[in-house]
Amino acid sequence: MAINKRSELMDAIRQTVAGLCQAGARFLNKDVVDAVIGRHPELFHSLGTQLAREKLFDLTRRVMKSSVDLTEAEAQLELGLDFAGFEMPNMIAVPVDPCNPLNGDCEWVPVLSATPADLDSNLRMLDLQIEADQRRRRSIFALRQRVVAIVGEHSELTVAQAAALARELQPA
Repeated sequence: MAINKRSELMDAIRQTVAGLCQAGARFLNKDVVDAVIGRHPELFHSLGTQLAREKLFDLTRRVMKSSVDLTEAEAQLELGLDFAGFEMPNMIAVPVDPCNPLNGDCEWVPVLSATPADLDSNLRMLDLQIEADQRRRRSIFALRQRVVAIVGEHSELTVAQAAALARELQPA
């Protein structure tokens, strides 16, 4: 039952996002959430605990990522890490499933209890995140360059309008 409700919720989110995109509007995550809650309150009543757990998971992850107990000076003193800008995290995320490090569960390990294997696992996960971000950035940069080539650097035209203009300019 919960899986079907979860699927319905995902469909409602997709439909809302598609509708907002189709309208050509700019929108915030909050706009999507408010629209889905307004149109499908029954889904939130049946999935309330699961959604609360997921939000608490996200909040916990945010706290763990930003939790810092050791100061730069303490880390430099204790470990001999004497370079400017060194930041010693209190906790690191170690993926539980090495085959799914970006989207799977992570075990939070106090950095002072981390083994070299834990640090390696965290570094692999961070490398994959960086690679994914770089791929996205390259794609967005290529899109930007193409749009600018069509409509100019300071144009107020949208990507869709640039695409339509490019179609019009193509020889038949």
